[in-house]
Amino acid sequence: MNSCPLCHNRATSQLKLPHTVVWECRGNDCGLQFAFPQMEEQNLARAYSTCYYPSTDSRHPVIYDGTSKIVVRSILSQLEGCLGPLKGLSLLDYGCGRGLLLRIAREFGLAPVGIEPDPVARIITAAHVGMTAYSNFDDLRSQDPAAQFDLIILWDVIEHLRQPWLDLREMRGLLCPGGRLLVSTMNVECLRALFERERWMNYENPTHLYYFGRRSLERVLVSAGFLGVHEWKPKICYPHHGTMRRWLYKASSLFGVSDGLYYLCSVEGDVRHKAN
Repeated sequence: MNSCPLCHNRATSQLKLPHTVVWECRGNDCGLQFAFPQMEEQNLARAYSTCYYPSTDSRHPVIYDGTSKIVVRSILSQLEGCLGPLKGLSLLDYGCGRGLLLRIAREFGLAPVGIEPDPVARIITAAHVGMTAYSNFDDLRSQDPAAQFDLIILWDVIEHLRQPWLDLREMRGLLCPGGRLLVSTMNVECLRALFERERWMNYENPTHLYYFGRRSLERVLVSAGFLGVHEWKPKICYPHHGTMRRWLYKASSLFGVSDGLYYLCSVEGDVRHKAN
């Protein structure tokens, strides 16, 4: 038996994976799924090197590709339709990886800053985007003690964090008045998770430490001090999807069982945005 690292209620074993065990909190207002034991730092760094950042150039294939340029542009465009013009706003991309979102953010007139703990990814960002990404919050504050942002994005990052509620509290303090936090992650209640079980890519990925549904993600965000926590439902058209997969995606989105979860959050208690 184990206990939930977030709410400390009883947790039960759900799935055995080659690298860990997936546990689920039994608390009615939580339901967080988490990997226990978490991979040690040395093994985790090796997994990132294998799965994401095998080298500082593009000659070596990666196991898990990032989000495509088309999808990133679509998300920022829809976010602009939701929140208003993005031009001139400051952006923190937390877990910026190779810097794709940073580069496209500039196209929208945003002033982007990245935080990325992986040293190989930071080298790639500097080379391809022409920006220096900070390694952590302390690194950022040492260079800019007064840093504050209009928008903070965690795009498929929260599932990688050791204690995401602590990172989110740090981010809350970095938001300007009226600032917004956008969080995306994979949905444990999606059809693929239900059918594929331990073969689902979200479970298979050894760098993932948490697995979220709506209830658990909202619990984490609220526990970090965000009062305005609202699900956002962008319309995403994946370039590799054929007609059938696009139809299935639209149908699963309609019934709340699509692959992704997207949340817009504020500190003040309400996220005012235009209807999608």
